[in-house]
Amino acid sequence: MKNPPRRTQRITGLLLLFGVALIAQAQSQGGDRSIASPNSTAAAPTHADHTNSVKVIRDIAYREGASKAWRLDLAMPVEPPTELRPALVIVHGGGWRTGSRTVDVFQRMMTNYASKGYVTINVDYRLTGEAPFPACIEDVKCAVRWLRAHAAEYHVDPDRIGAYGHSAGAHLAMMLAMVPKSAGLEGDGGWTEFSSRVNAVAAGSPPTELGRDTPMAKTEWWPIGYISADQPPMLLIQGGADRIVRPELTEDFVQKMKAKGANIEYLRIDEAGHDVAYSQSLEITDPAIEKFFATHLKPKGSSRP
Repeated sequence: MKNPPRRTQRITGLLLLFGVALIAQAQSQGGDRSIASPNSTAAAPTHADHTNSVKVIRDIAYREGASKAWRLDLAMPVEPPTELRPALVIVHGGGWRTGSRTVDVFQRMMTNYASKGYVTINVDYRLTGEAPFPACIEDVKCAVRWLRAHAAEYHVDPDRIGAYGHSAGAHLAMMLAMVPKSAGLEGDGGWTEFSSRVNAVAAGSPPTELGRDTPMAKTEWWPIGYISADQPPMLLIQGGADRIVRPELTEDFVQKMKAKGANIEYLRIDEAGHDVAYSQSLEITDPAIEKFFATHLKPKGSSRP
């Protein structure tokens, strides 16, 4: 394989310097690694777990190929559906170079929201050690297309799909909401007849841009490049004491979106650091996120207009 171009090497180095808090790799799930063809309707799960209210299907391949990163877990209510359900896409953080869907925080969120009436998917993607930017963006967009392709199978309303992410995952979740197909970031993962855009996004410690004085500041790879009124509802959560994602950049993004008339909510917690909405201030952030998704995705049992 050819060495990556020097510009790509510089970009990868800058990602390493970005310093997003690392999330420890959890043990990978075992089992069969069968692949779901982009032309099939089979989900190709390896195994399913059940609780009294939630069914979890683990290690689903959302595209063909050799990468072990192209996997997701799915959780849904055990109760048979009486109507289509909203869905939630969960994207892990880790500075784009580490992290996993198997981290306890994201696994708990997946099953917790499934118990509230959502179909949830918890997504892995290629990290920068395996493939440089924008592969991670392309992968999560492919996972959303896979979800829409299997919407009937899992009783998902394809017009009520939200996304949540923290840190690097927040960046990717926002890109799912903001980036149109015309941006050229869909990748080659298949399911191309389906949209990769979500209908609402909540993001904690969100990198809206890497920094205007760096070569990584390619606007098409960052939410700052897609400022417009025509964007899905957003909730951004920022710690005022965050030394990794600078609050002033998040607030600049929010102000620019509001100036365009976008539907965006901003929650700043002054004393919180980078782990706001991940392990800090959860007594504030968890209810805010739940209310946001209930308002914009309206799961079963929520108030309806």
